[in-house]
Amino acid sequence: MNKPDGLTFIAPEKIEEFMEKLPVEKFFGVGKVTADKMKGMGIHKGIDLKKMTEEELIRSFGKPGRFYYKIVRGIDNRTVQPHKESKSLGAEDTFAEDLTTVEAMNEELDKIAEVVVIRLQKYNLKGRTVTLKIKYHNFQQITRNYSFNKAINDFETIINTVKELLTKTDLENKKIRLLGISLSNFGEIKERVVKKKNEWQLELF
Repeated sequence: MNKPDGLTFIAPEKIEEFMEKLPVEKFFGVGKVTADKMKGMGIHKGIDLKKMTEEELIRSFGKPGRFYYKIVRGIDNRTVQPHKESKSLGAEDTFAEDLTTVEAMNEELDKIAEVVVIRLQKYNLKGRTVTLKIKYHNFQQITRNYSFNKAINDFETIINTVKELLTKTDLENKKIRLLGISLSNFGEIKERVVKKKNEWQLELF
């Protein structure tokens, strides 16, 4: 999946029409294996997916079929945070088939990062810490993060950061079941003079 030149904001009444024209491999939650299976069933775009009943999709794809049925109709009931306690905002996806190649992982990270950026812009948030979450097929879970000295919320910085973090994990013979991206450490750094133990410091707000 190529990096978009810019994120397009779609009016609520246009979402369903947009989803009908979207290739299935571009759907959030649809990986390469699932997309190939859909195409083998004659499902190439959202309009084709929309012709399937919820029962047919569940029968063909299991529990994710219910999600596919709703998302093509512009229905997304997943909880959007930020949590006040953790002060973070993000998105994650559990895959119907475990990811085994870096290419597939990067494709899914592209989709997740787009969702994160849209949510950040919706809440007018910028963060300084980007976190990558990984859950392996054996349910082992790890996180890796990187902090900037300025707040960011743009797609390019976020996706480049998480892909770099991914390369710093052990991927050899690993199967990945879930990927997630989040931003935290919101707010701006304000330079403020604080005299403490004869040291000049920066305060974070």
